[in-house]
Amino acid sequence: MTQTTASSTSFLYQAQTVDGQPISGTIDATSAEQAQRLLTALRLRVLNVEVAARPTPSLRPKPLRAEDFIAFNQQLAHLTSAGMPIEQGLRLIAQDMHSRRMAQTVNALAGEMERGTPLQQALEAQQDRFPPLYARLIGAGVASGNLPGMLLNLGRHLDLLQRVRAALWRAAAYPIMVLIGLALVVLFISQAVLPQFNTIFKDFGTKLPALTETIMMLPQIVPWVLAGIGVIILLIIITWLILKSAGLQRLAMERTVFHLPLIGQILRYNLLARWCDAVALSIKSGLDLPRAIALANDAVASPTLTRDSEQLIAALQSGQPLDTVQRTRLLPATAVATMSLASAQSDLGGAMNTLSEMYQQQSQLRLSLLPAVLTPLLLILMALVIGIVILAMFLPLISLIQNISSPMKK
Repeated sequence: MTQTTASSTSFLYQAQTVDGQPISGTIDATSAEQAQRLLTALRLRVLNVEVAARPTPSLRPKPLRAEDFIAFNQQLAHLTSAGMPIEQGLRLIAQDMHSRRMAQTVNALAGEMERGTPLQQALEAQQDRFPPLYARLIGAGVASGNLPGMLLNLGRHLDLLQRVRAALWRAAAYPIMVLIGLALVVLFISQAVLPQFNTIFKDFGTKLPALTETIMMLPQIVPWVLAGIGVIILLIIITWLILKSAGLQRLAMERTVFHLPLIGQILRYNLLARWCDAVALSIKSGLDLPRAIALANDAVASPTLTRDSEQLIAALQSGQPLDTVQRTRLLPATAVATMSLASAQSDLGGAMNTLSEMYQQQSQLRLSLLPAVLTPLLLILMALVIGIVILAMFLPLISLIQNISSPMKK
């Protein structure tokens, strides 16, 4: 019970109704006496009135970091698999989080659900705190009747992405650190050592070797190189914002990333494994193939796979076999042919599981090869840079010795 007046203060009260029933709440008034008069006017017997304590400001809920989100998703998958109510599971997950801000994020989600909001809509209301399109994945899981399966599907995908990042860092960290140190040494040599050679060569009336002069010019070149890199980064950011405003950022990212050497195939096969797994989960839940494909598209949220899938759905709706679909961008022809054959033999769920495992194995195989390929390439690059620096330092000495020995031979 609350009545609002200008410049008022909130008061907590305890009272009794005419028939003796206890009642409590808050009321706004300019003083405790006015609050008591207002309550008496409502035919209440006032027992106690006191100023309400001002609520302490809570921390603003914080978006989940990648590591925290992976842990959150995995725990949610296992709790829902065990049959625990989702809002209760969310409260338990929040208790396990070390960060108060992150716990508030999960508690806010649980609060939305306790007010009767479905999980997908609750996530949409908290979309600035969770990864994009997570709500669509939840909706696909609920629609398929196998939410834990969809969450575990996403968990495997996120785990592989983390392993790709870790493999790239392990392979590149040492060479990159050495190259940075070497760059600092080269700048020092070009500023402090090589100019001495330039003075000596002027005394002899000769020129420094071209490679040495190039190294000496590095201090003048570096600012321009850094400026060029800054311009490129700025153009990339502007392009990304334009694509994002047009809703094409994911399509552009896929067309860029999937063509990268080494990494592109890992991510491509992992995405295919997720899609096949999502189709298998939907089929096993009793959905027909067009609906299963549509739910798989929602689960993986890949624009390229969605375009391929629309061709499959169109073929199914027109009564044509799937193997008539050609020119898919991402979905391999062998996968389409396997789906067509398995559909005819009423073993589509098993076939999609087999395809998912096959693509997952191919992704894992290429991931294991990544350090073995990337590390030698970076070491070769490092050796070339070191060789060029050493050559640039020794060429003046060789040239100087030749200039000194030539008059002696004459």
